[in-house]
Amino acid sequence: MADAAASKIMPPGSKALAPSGIVVVGVEFSPDPVALGRPANTLLSVMPVKQHTEPTYGYLRQTVRTSNAAVVAEGGTKPTSVFSVVRIEDSLDVVAHISEPCPRYWLVDSPALQQFLTTELTYGLQVAIEAAALATINATSGIMAQAYNTSPLATLRKSLTVLETQGYEAGFMLLNPADWEGVELALASASAVEYQGLPYDSSARRLFGVPIVVSNAEAVGVSHTVGQGAVGLDTDTAGVQVAWSETSNATDWATNMIRCRGRGGSRRRCSPRRLL
Repeated sequence: MADAAASKIMPPGSKALAPSGIVVVGVEFSPDPVALGRPANTLLSVMPVKQHTEPTYGYLRQTVRTSNAAVVAEGGTKPTSVFSVVRIEDSLDVVAHISEPCPRYWLVDSPALQQFLTTELTYGLQVAIEAAALATINATSGIMAQAYNTSPLATLRKSLTVLETQGYEAGFMLLNPADWEGVELALASASAVEYQGLPYDSSARRLFGVPIVVSNAEAVGVSHTVGQGAVGLDTDTAGVQVAWSETSNATDWATNMIRCRGRGGSRRRCSPRRLL
């Protein structure tokens, strides 16, 4: 609707309304709004996505793994192992927000404004979903904990051992940017003898062969070492929807304002094999 309104009202570079006797001149400003900086990595970038055609769904989650396999004599009774699963019923959440009212004719002065608002609303949804995903992970039962040990490097390495002793392979490590800075500075300042041969790849951002994900959603002083396939994101098939309206409330139409709304349906899916 905004596209149609902008194309029919006035050509770019002209003011839409002016008092009688006032000369109308072009407005000199950059048409592309300058966006604030954004993190390059997010938790969502490493979470597999599963789409659903219905708002409610179910999946199976393993809760117990007790393997009693052993050598059995001919004719002997075989031991029983316990691999318990439970069915989880869940539903998609709606994550949404709207923009402030925008004067209709600003879209004429800046054709890039519509794309700017769309991008900002979409980014805001991603931030909210990421925070909700991390909160769901933290609230899931079955999390294994590794206390701080000697240094951040030693603690991160021990977290891998906790997963490995349970038979899981690490998929990624999630750290706050401040904590990852501390790790990299420690690697840069430590003696070459002490860290000789340490499996660290700065360009690929891998530590001990495991990808590092930096996220502002992660708390400072806390990290998550997540097993492969342990977490996922459930969404609907519609994706992120952006809509424009002049009648979202009682005053927008009268004051010639337009608002933009961004929404999406998503839910965080977790299984109990991750490390906090």
